[in-house]
Amino acid sequence: MAVRSFALALLTALIVSCSRKPPDATPDGALQEWLERMDARVTDPHAESPYELLSKATHDKLQKRAERVSRIEGHRVEPEEILAEGRFALRFRPRRFTTSTSGDVATIEVAGDDGAHATVRCVKEGTKNDPRWRVDLALPDLADLPRRPDAP
Repeated sequence: MAVRSFALALLTALIVSCSRKPPDATPDGALQEWLERMDARVTDPHAESPYELLSKATHDKLQKRAERVSRIEGHRVEPEEILAEGRFALRFRPRRFTTSTSGDVATIEVAGDDGAHATVRCVKEGTKNDPRWRVDLALPDLADLPRRPDAP
């Protein structure tokens, strides 16, 4: 019985140690996975959600945008829908990722063809035992909506 338990524990340890790291275990992995999911959504609206790979700060900004759009359109718009097809487009095709990390913040220089480049920030979130990198989009703060002079 003890040999069987030991063998089962050893097999479990081997499976866990040989399993592939999740894409968001590294900053550039999280960014690449996010870009792939965004691209997949163009042709398949049921593809895996890119939203879960975004930072809490980005979620908060998208939530505010969704609330504003909901008020304007008169129906509930979810934060995930703000990233829907037609509202996101790559300026260039990423070819190379260069990452520099300082603590829980990473800066990724993304290079494309013809000198095209972008800088993307990622932050480490999650638990101490299960840290995950999240894409932290540089979304500008929302400006106040114009009001009619006679509005309260």
